[in-house]
Amino acid sequence: MPSNPPDIKKRHHHVWAHYLARWGNGTKNVFYTTSTGKTICDSVRSFASDDYFYKATKLDTLHVRVIQTISRNSPEHLQRMHMSLLSHFLEAQDAEALYRMSSVTSHEVEHSILAMSCNTLENLHTDHEIRARPILDGMATGSLDVLQSEESMIAFLAFFGQQVFRTKALRDNALRALSRSTTQERLYADAMEHAWWFISYMSGTNLGFSLYNDRHASRHALLINDTSVPFITSDQPIVNVHECVSETEFSPPKYADFYYPISPRVAFVVCDSERFSSGINQVDELTAREFNTKIATQAMVHIVGDTADSIRQFKKYIGRRYLKIADARR
Repeated sequence: MPSNPPDIKKRHHHVWAHYLARWGNGTKNVFYTTSTGKTICDSVRSFASDDYFYKATKLDTLHVRVIQTISRNSPEHLQRMHMSLLSHFLEAQDAEALYRMSSVTSHEVEHSILAMSCNTLENLHTDHEIRARPILDGMATGSLDVLQSEESMIAFLAFFGQQVFRTKALRDNALRALSRSTTQERLYADAMEHAWWFISYMSGTNLGFSLYNDRHASRHALLINDTSVPFITSDQPIVNVHECVSETEFSPPKYADFYYPISPRVAFVVCDSERFSSGINQVDELTAREFNTKIATQAMVHIVGDTADSIRQFKKYIGRRYLKIADARR
């Protein structure tokens, strides 16, 4: 084996740990809710992550067909991007198949195969995070100047789109929303679940491009919160707060006001509505409570704050939107 084989990145964070640390008061420890309903203070590395969450699975003909069908709803240049990335995985899959058919056994090859399946998508998300980091750092100071250049806008909105789709909360609820009433629907839903690691990245790419393409029609704003109710975040840190979002149905809404808390004091919104003006907006306590509630209702398990008190009053809302949707289907 080479002296420096690639590390196997098995622990995958679906919410960026560096981002969560903004609620750490200068440390990496934040207050968050657990699956048992407790509020604890611990490292941002200890939650919003799962082993092998982005691991590439083997794709058969049906999986590829489902991916291609979804991709065809995208502009042609994005379809080419999707298929180029898909080809990368399929070529690696074919190479592994040839290796398995041979009589050769190599620890080095086995290690490389596992590294490729575990690391490729995780590395893509890391690259988005690296490009977005100086932009988020600037926003956290209360400035939107960091989005002035085309390069910064592209990098940030690409990251933004991925952060919407890369979470466990969105994955589980999107898959739960799929109909499985017929054999064909069950096959399709199972294929979606198996290939979600790829479909989620493809969907995040599409959303990032859509937000960039519509950047002149929508409003980009920073919300400054100097009230006694600090912003909280969650394991689904970007949520659509537009009034058209259904409380009883998990389906694509017609409009989007995407809300993204950056720190206890600062949040970013990209709006189809005219609720906020482009630029800097001060928010009142009522708005801070409203958005904290919406963050909590779309959280899966974890809401995150800079103090225990900041999240205590919103714990009762965790996952409530998904409960309403489940009740509506019964």
